[in-house]
Order: sequence, then C-alpha cells, then structure tokens
Amino acid sequence: MPGGVTPRKGQAVGVHGAGGRAVPARLSAMMLLFYFGLGAWVPTLSTYLMSAPTRGGLNFTTQEVGWLYSSFAFGGMLAPLVIGLLTDRLFRAEVVLGVTSLLSAGLLFVAATWCDENFPTGAAAYHAAVAREAGEAVPTPEQLARVNDDPEVRRAAAVTFGRLFALMLPYCVCMQLAMTLTTVIGLRNLADPSARFAGVRLYGTLGWIAAGLTVGQFFRAVSSDVLYLAAAGSAAIGVYAFTLPGTPPLGTGRSVSEMLGLKALVLFRDRSFVVFVVVAFVSTAMNQFYVVYGHRYLTDHGVPRAEQVMTIAQVVEVGCMFALPALRPRDRMKGLMLVGLGGYALRGVVMAIGWTPLVVAVGVPMHGMGYTFFLLVAQTYLDREAPPHLRASAQGIITFVSGGVGVWAGNTFAAAVVDHYRVGTTIDWHATWLIPLGVCAVVVAAFAAFFYPPPDNNQGNGHKGAQKDTKS
Repeated sequence: MPGGVTPRKGQAVGVHGAGGRAVPARLSAMMLLFYFGLGAWVPTLSTYLMSAPTRGGLNFTTQEVGWLYSSFAFGGMLAPLVIGLLTDRLFRAEVVLGVTSLLSAGLLFVAATWCDENFPTGAAAYHAAVAREAGEAVPTPEQLARVNDDPEVRRAAAVTFGRLFALMLPYCVCMQLAMTLTTVIGLRNLADPSARFAGVRLYGTLGWIAAGLTVGQFFRAVSSDVLYLAAAGSAAIGVYAFTLPGTPPLGTGRSVSEMLGLKALVLFRDRSFVVFVVVAFVSTAMNQFYVVYGHRYLTDHGVPRAEQVMTIAQVVEVGCMFALPALRPRDRMKGLMLVGLGGYALRGVVMAIGWTPLVVAVGVPMHGMGYTFFLLVAQTYLDREAPPHLRASAQGIITFVSGGVGVWAGNTFAAAVVDHYRVGTTIDWHATWLIPLGVCAVVVAAFAAFFYPPPDNNQGNGHKGAQKDTKS
C-alpha cells in the first residue's frame, strides 16, 4: 500500500465540476487498471525466472531473482523522496501518472523482448551441459545441480539478468511513483476521502484478481507473456490517466525531513511504537517468502493454474475489508492486529506441512487475511498514536521501513534460504518454510507481550508521542 499521503480537509479539487458524480467511478477504474498491470507479473515472474529452460524458464539463481524483486523495494525507498516535488510543486498529478505509466509500459516491453531474444542462448547452453552430464539419460538431481553451476550456463543466465535488472530498476521507480500517484489523485478528488477512498481502492484488489485470472486462462505463466501483459496494463493506465480529473500542484511541497518522516522520530520514545515498527519490518520481510516464491511453491506441489489459485488471497482480502468496519478496529486494535500476524504464522505452518488441499484452503487465504487485519488496522493505530501534525511523517517512516527496507531485506533473506535448500531445480519447501514460520511465531509472541495501543480518546488528536509508555 502506498504511504505518506493523508487526506486534508477541503483538499478535494475535482468533484465540483461537470461530471462530479462520476468521479468515484473514474477513480475506481484507475485503481483497477493500475493494479491489473502490477498483478500480471508480481506473483508469477519468479517462477519464470527460476525454472529450467526445459520448462520455458531463464534458469536464474535465487540471488538473481532476489535482486530483481528488490528493485521493487529500491523504487519504494526513492519514490517518497520525489513525489512531493513533482505533484505538490511542479506538475499535475494525472500528467505525472500518465507519463510514468507509459514509461513503465515501454520498459516492460523492452524487458520482455530482451528475455525472448536471450532464451535460445541460455537454452542451448543448458542442453549442452545436460548432454555432458547425463548423455541421453534423465539427469539426476545431483547432475542437474552441476548443470546449473556449469560456467557456460551461468554466463548465459548472467547476461540476461544484467540487462533485465537494468530495465526493472527504473521500471520499479516509475511504478512506485505511479502507485503513490493513484492515492494522491484519489484523495484529492473525492468529496469525503476519509469515508470513500477505501471503496475506490478496493477496485485495485479486484484488478489484481482479474490479472491472475487472465494469466491463468489466456497466457503462459512460465514465460515472458506476463511481462507483455503487464506492459499492456501499464500502457492502458498511462493513456487513461490523461482523462482523469485535473489535479494541479498545491503550490507547496514537503520538506526533506517530512518526506523521510524525521519529524515523527519523537514517537520512538513510545515503546509500543518501537515494537510496532520492528514487527512491521520483520513481518514484511517474512512475507516475501510468499510474495516472491508462492507461485513456484504451488507449481512444485502440482497445483494447476497456480496464478489463479493465488487470487483466493485477494478474494479473502476483499471480504475482510468489507467486514472490518463491523469489527470496530478502533476498539479491538491489538486483537485484530494479532489475528493478522497469526494468519501469517498459520500460513507458515500450512506451507511447511505441504498438504496441497490444506495449502489451497487455508495457507493461500491467510495471505489476504494477514494483510487486512495487520497492515490495514495499522492505519488506525497510526491515526491514534501520532498527533495530527505528525501523522504523515509517521506514515513515511512505516512506508520506508516496511515497503522499502523490509521488502529488500526480505527478498535478500528469502533468496538465501531458498538457495540453501535448493539442489538443481528442486527446492526443499518443508525446510524452507520452517524459517519464516519460526520467525513469525516469535513476532506474534513479542507483539502480544509488548504492544499496547493508546486509549481511544475519540477526539482524533492521537497519542502524544512524547509520553512515556506506562505499560509493563
């Protein structure tokens, strides 16, 4: 979720003109198109990158896959630094969204073309190495491990990786800018953003679901098709952006200290806030095991059309979002956040067990439940914890720690663990999932023991960050 943007009183600028009543529908279409393009590649790309050429993949190492997905995090760390300058001081938000989305489309198209051009070279090196190791026989796992370590095989994959990473890095910067801009445009053009934005953002989740279903039904998940489809989605939102309500610069911009969340550092005097930041960082890092390798895990377990099965998590997420207001998150904050963290831990248990029906029925849905009950309820916590003038800065800290550094650290750690338990093209998923399971179990226990949200004073002034936490 994009962070660092909070609705301001009287900031809606696009709802009073002609067609104002249609603005929520137009913004919902914006969310659907943007997240369709994102959902086309994020769940499935790792399987394509890690699979052997005999299965249509590029045979990347887990470290190379980790670096490619880390470009998402690098974009998340850079985007908050420039978004204020671009849309608060210089340009109309919908124009920047259109330009960055069209740039994203071009970069994705070139990336897909590059993968296609280099696949024959990598496949030839791989088949030659297999022939040297096994001849006409079926290679054993040990022989496949030596094939993957063959200098020519690794050289061919490294050439493909180098250019692909050079393309995905600027793409992810543009994509993270565009993601934040969808929030900016939504908040500034809704008459009552605090009440109506969640309903508009919901269509982004529906777009993600639609992407998974489209890939599974009409495209090859283990191929460059996912990049071409993502490019088409980015191009669609890029063109559509220029039809969105005008969102001119506000004439002011956040300072560097505000963009980095430095003004909210006073909140670290509160022990519960420190616990929350640490837990958000660790849980986001552990979540990368599922985000990056979930599709490969399901594929290895023989789940047909795994990309469609993974959309179950988003369907559960939608259901949880509808149920959340009735659960009174302001009154049951800690309990609901524990439910979310417990969902991540339960997902680890099920994934480690590896019984496919249980994985599909319980493990995959826990991803959507964990996201809703921890990360979305966390927004309520920040609203109560931080005084009004520090809320945006506090959100900036969480965005940087979890969406930036946490994702990068998680990608790096998950890649190291998967690589440790990978022999050739075979991965010991039971041993792999015991690691995030153990970490998530510790996180749940620590959160239960040390996190105490502030009382709800019902005045929207938040908890004074300078106050000392009196809970023992």
